[in-house]
Amino acid sequence: MNRITATIFPPRCPYCSKLLRYDMTECLLCRAQFPKQPRIELTPTGEICISPLTYDAKVRKAILDYKFHGKTFNAESLSAAMAAAVKRVYYKDMSFEVITCVPMSKDRRKRRGYNQSELIARNVAKLLDKPFEELMYRDSGAEQQHNLNAYERINNRDMTYHVIDPEKIKGKKILIIDDVMTTGATLSNCSKILKEQGAERVLCAVAAITVK
Repeated sequence: MNRITATIFPPRCPYCSKLLRYDMTECLLCRAQFPKQPRIELTPTGEICISPLTYDAKVRKAILDYKFHGKTFNAESLSAAMAAAVKRVYYKDMSFEVITCVPMSKDRRKRRGYNQSELIARNVAKLLDKPFEELMYRDSGAEQQHNLNAYERINNRDMTYHVIDPEKIKGKKILIIDDVMTTGATLSNCSKILKEQGAERVLCAVAAITVK
């Protein structure tokens, strides 16, 4: 956020709502409470997924405000934390060639106005100096994952996610980004389809992982 915009619309910390300077993405106190090390989990199908944050009360507030209340400024803090985590965990293996995101159906994107995972992924791509590409799409009629149980989520893929152009992913190493990992089913489904269509390897990253 630039200085002029911040004067008219002062930014607030995504986690505690404290007023911020124009060049800050979160307050120093909340930043100090970030986990010292990225969290590393496996999806149900075995892909590595990393996250800089745990889905606790403050992080939940920041993400829900971002997703459902139009507070897209929150994406800047989440993206910066994710980029730092990717550097820390994956930089010895930063051979992925493209960053993509979990897709959102056209209907849902039209209602919300943006895909929250895409905004984060585009920011992370800029911070890491990597290309971003939309590689998948989601059926508009597909049932939302949050309405399904863990078993249904893992098995709800065949009519949900699709690769836009298989030629763009053949032989590629891809980093796929989402906002939150709960069961890991969404990332598993997307990763499996990308690999079925020719991706060499898929790595995953999210802003936050739920507490188990």
